Amino acid sequence: MVEIREENILALRSFLLEGPEAWLPLQDVIQVDDETAAGYMTLLYGAFSVAVRRRFSPTYTVGEVVRFVADLRIKAGEAAYLIDTIVAENLIRHAIDAPPISPEGPEDVQAVLYAEVFVLMYLVAEAGFDRAGLEQFIEDVTAYTEKWLAARRQEASAASVAEI
Repeated sequence: MVEIREENILALRSFLLEGPEAWLPLQDVIQVDDETAAGYMTLLYGAFSVAVRRRFSPTYTVGEVVRFVADLRIKAGEAAYLIDTIVAENLIRHAIDAPPISPEGPEDVQAVLYAEVFVLMYLVAEAGFDRAGLEQFIEDVTAYTEKWLAARRQEASAASVAEI
């Protein structure tokens, strides 16, 4: 069972303030066990989802999503090859409850992680949070992620009961 712990929140804060380089000294802590790693990755996904929803909700166009990913790849410069366009667009579409480009989810976990990280960092930079704004964002992300996890637990519980 995945839980959001204080160390997950601290790692996310470091990541948002310092970028992916913040992961290096925290890697041993983040990967101490599967539960801690899952908590951090779930919180990272929550941050991605909240940032995307803030940027594109309540209304969006498919063109905006396409242009956003194109701009993201341009800004990424030499690292643009790390961002799979289809994966990034599908992740954004999923976060805003839009129909996906392809019904199958991506099989490449690394492509998903790169897309989430690049999109999240771009949106955080675009938002231009001050310290208080960043702390509010982290609180919103934590609350969103905990609700998301509760819904997954409820779905799993309902599926278990249905199997009986």
